Amino acid sequence: MAEVMGCKQKRDPSASLCDVVCKRLKVNGEHGELLQDEDTPRLSRPDDQLCDRVSVRDVSELLQCVTLRKHHDVKKPSWCRLHQEDRVERVHVAVLEGVAQLHFYTHYSQFKHLRSKYTTRCTLAPSSGDLLSELFNSDLSAPDGAAVSGSERHTAPPTADVGCHPVVRRYGVKRKGMSSYLLTEQERIKKNFPVKGGRGFESFVCTQADDHVTDSSPLYGLDCEMCITQEGPELTRVAVVTSRGQCVLDELVKPFNAIINYCTRFSGITRSMLKNVTTRLHEVQTKLMALLPRNAVLVGHSLDNDLRALRLIHPHVIDTSLLYRKEFGQRFKLKLLAEVILKREIQSEERRGHDPCEDAQAALDLAHYFITKGPRQVVECHLQDLWGVEPFPVNGALNGSVNTHPASSLLFGHALHKAGLPALFLGQSDALNGVSSNHLWRRHYCNSDKETVCVFQRVCQSYSLSLVQFSSLSEDLRKNPTGETHTLQQMALRLKLMCVLFVGPLPHTYTEKNVHTLLKPYGTLRSVSLLQSTHALHAVVEFHLLEGAQLALQSLSSLQVQDTVVKLQRPVSELTLDLEASLAELQNDIQNSHMIYVGGLSRRHHHHDDLLNAFSAFGRICDITPAKGSGKSQRHTRIKFVSSDSVCAALDSVVQLGNRKLNMCRALTPPHMHTWTHTNPVTMETNGEAAGSEERTVSEEAEPAGLTCAQDGGMQCVMRGLDRNVGKMFRALERHTLSIVILPGIIRDKVEYPGLCFIQVKQV
Repeated sequence: MAEVMGCKQKRDPSASLCDVVCKRLKVNGEHGELLQDEDTPRLSRPDDQLCDRVSVRDVSELLQCVTLRKHHDVKKPSWCRLHQEDRVERVHVAVLEGVAQLHFYTHYSQFKHLRSKYTTRCTLAPSSGDLLSELFNSDLSAPDGAAVSGSERHTAPPTADVGCHPVVRRYGVKRKGMSSYLLTEQERIKKNFPVKGGRGFESFVCTQADDHVTDSSPLYGLDCEMCITQEGPELTRVAVVTSRGQCVLDELVKPFNAIINYCTRFSGITRSMLKNVTTRLHEVQTKLMALLPRNAVLVGHSLDNDLRALRLIHPHVIDTSLLYRKEFGQRFKLKLLAEVILKREIQSEERRGHDPCEDAQAALDLAHYFITKGPRQVVECHLQDLWGVEPFPVNGALNGSVNTHPASSLLFGHALHKAGLPALFLGQSDALNGVSSNHLWRRHYCNSDKETVCVFQRVCQSYSLSLVQFSSLSEDLRKNPTGETHTLQQMALRLKLMCVLFVGPLPHTYTEKNVHTLLKPYGTLRSVSLLQSTHALHAVVEFHLLEGAQLALQSLSSLQVQDTVVKLQRPVSELTLDLEASLAELQNDIQNSHMIYVGGLSRRHHHHDDLLNAFSAFGRICDITPAKGSGKSQRHTRIKFVSSDSVCAALDSVVQLGNRKLNMCRALTPPHMHTWTHTNPVTMETNGEAAGSEERTVSEEAEPAGLTCAQDGGMQCVMRGLDRNVGKMFRALERHTLSIVILPGIIRDKVEYPGLCFIQVKQV
């Protein structure tokens, strides 16, 4: 008989009391909210699927359903339900590049906006390929049992009229002489090339160039490598190549200011290479002035950067990044152009840094190819493999050929364009290049995450779908690429230690089974190991859930076993110093605030009706579910109240079922996790050695080297910055916009670190 009883309720004898109450309260899926406003768009997940991982394909189905529901008969996702979807007009997706679930829960206190503004949180299976390609290159999903319409079922890849191509719009269709492809003065000013009399270029050196050049003027390929000094980027190497392939200048240059980053990964320059170099910038300028004839034409890729590094003004230039044009000012990378056009591999992964002679030669060859072929033939030959579209046959087949590309299903990205829905991409990288419809997007490349947010705040309300990629963490890792694996391992260990307790001293006759019996009323145990190396017998215990360790610690601060006073304590190390603060924040998580964890249930008293009778006196209950990992006996459960005040009332009371006192604490493990260690990495390929290593106890773990204060503080700063950007974007969204934030997860060395997906429909 329960000490605390709820009021009697009439119910169907075939239904449990909990089912009746939940039905009467109109529970809202995952969050158990009362449906006070039926017209409010919101998203919910089935209770029995809260711990199921979602895939990138699942997210793509949700995006398709919201954006294309008025234009196509698309499948509704089965893993979630979007209520009042007709009221959702815009969709915003943010991708935090390189961030995993591990980052979120390790630096939980830094993500204040993600924790508070997004009420749906799902574990995301990391993509084995390119995340954005998986999102937007996916086939348009038809409803179960329904076929895609005939016009959509066999739709060829997107086509483009060559006459509308940006290259043809700029240069026409006829083949012209070399001088027709020089940048005009207005174009050079617009693209921030150094120009005579321009602001900021007063101290630049001007070459002794003729006023005009002809189609027979000589071409010289130019490429520079830079490092970062206290005053910004400065020249460290310059190379010049003639049209005959002869490298006539390859010079190392010593900057005037102290170098703070050699950018070795890109430049190939190291401290030892510049140690004995005495050549300065002005000497290189003198050599170039003597080398270049008056009618020379300089060719390079993003040549404006090279000329600024040289502090040189030259009026006759061809820039291959602007020659092979894309929409909206986007640019191809030199490596891609060389691979597609020249069938040549440059900037190889095996080589440390770029070879400026190789890059200068590639730019020169690309310019020569363009001039020789002419703009129309370049576009027609490479429209698919470079620009990602099929040519549109005007007045019959193009070039006398027939488009024989096999029919395929309509892809999501192309369907957006076909429906006339504008899509925007903002970010620092070329991440969208893998998406087949990338040429149809409005893209804006930004120099920093801060700039990305500023642009987003101005333009987001003009687009049906906006996609933002934040690269702060990736940029940080590029500076220190060797430390990523170690950092991930440290974060995983930190979270694991939150479920660990040391127990002792124990009677010398105690076994692992005795320890298990002592602690199992508080939570399911993952492992128990006795420590024989200590003066007295101790045990290290790892729980499946945070709640088990927390409940055991607060209930058994000290107890006497066979005349031995046994104490429980958490591991103390650099990784666990702020553990109590982290646990306090988890208790206030939006997904845990209405929920308590109950342990110590007997096999006779774990039924829903018994628990509902015992706890309904504290307030209305909307969900009672066995805790994940509690086993077949189900001796540990979660109870979710409608009001958070009910949680406080229950925890301040003594509740008994029969003659058994129930142990209770606030819920800590978020509902989307099977166990707290679900945040830990998963080895994708197992073998005997891997299986054996899984059995190691915490005491056998290698002594953590620990993150330095600078590294750990730097990571916290990056995470806090990412969260701040998410908060600014959320504030800029219109009401009833569906916002999705993706932490993609990571796969490194056959080890999978799951990601997270946050979803919320903005209400006000």
